[in-house]
Amino acid sequence: MFLDLGSVSKLNLSGNIFSTLTVGIFTHLVALKVLHFSTETLFCDCQLKWLLLWARSNSLKIGNDTVCVFPTHLHGLEFRNLREQQLRCDGPLEMPLFQLIPSQRQVVFRGDRLPLQCTASYLDPSVELRWRHNRRMVTTHEDRGIYVEDTLIHDCCLITRYMQRREEGKARREDGWMGQC
Repeated sequence: MFLDLGSVSKLNLSGNIFSTLTVGIFTHLVALKVLHFSTETLFCDCQLKWLLLWARSNSLKIGNDTVCVFPTHLHGLEFRNLREQQLRCDGPLEMPLFQLIPSQRQVVFRGDRLPLQCTASYLDPSVELRWRHNRRMVTTHEDRGIYVEDTLIHDCCLITRYMQRREEGKARREDGWMGQC
């Protein structure tokens, strides 16, 4: 990512939208001496252990404005002062963002469409969003008016999946539909 920038000695990534940094991302920055990477979603876990060790072995100064936001027990602590043992991935999963739109129950009349959107923090490639109804995965069924967008939108550190259900025919009391993301 930082090719042909070998003479850069100070780098400020603060204010960008990311929650972790990929191993070796600064390898080509051989002159780097000062690094700032304060974000609103900085996740200080085992995936950043490499950076702490790399910074110490390369005499890299990490700015004191770079503080952990997640996990909760490290919230507000300066990254540069953490101990290697504190950067773990064995605690409960904390999602900086998990949002379902609409968030309230909805009444849908015959012929109406009900678009649903589920957005969650993208922590690593294992994070997936799936729609479920009665514990079964929901997939597109055009004949029943159910459309699920198959491609996930990766927006830096967010994944979003959309689903739309269209009510056709006469609605009956037992037609109540509850889904989960």
